[in-house]
Amino acid sequence: MSHLPLEESGLPATALDMHRAIGALVAALQALDVNSQRFEACTDPELRRVLAHAGDTSRREAAMLFEWMRRRDARLDKEMKEALFKAGPIVAQFHYDETVK
Repeated sequence: MSHLPLEESGLPATALDMHRAIGALVAALQALDVNSQRFEACTDPELRRVLAHAGDTSRREAAMLFEWMRRRDARLDKEMKEALFKAGPIVAQFHYDETVK
């Protein structure tokens, strides 16, 4: 790993943008986790509604970032199309060893 800041690393702009999107996705998922925990711990009904809204915002942001990434990464697009929104066991479509429990 280089000691240079990412923007000075010589990576193409597309790689830098993907890095930014991944960082933003991580932040959105972390925010969703925090908001979900706050929501579960909260007892005030009005605050629960506010926290639920914040969680929904984090979900939308994560979904938009996943979509942006999918549109720009052909291999991610392929994996997501094969894996998402399918019925049945999640790992079955990937032909993993059936003995793993």
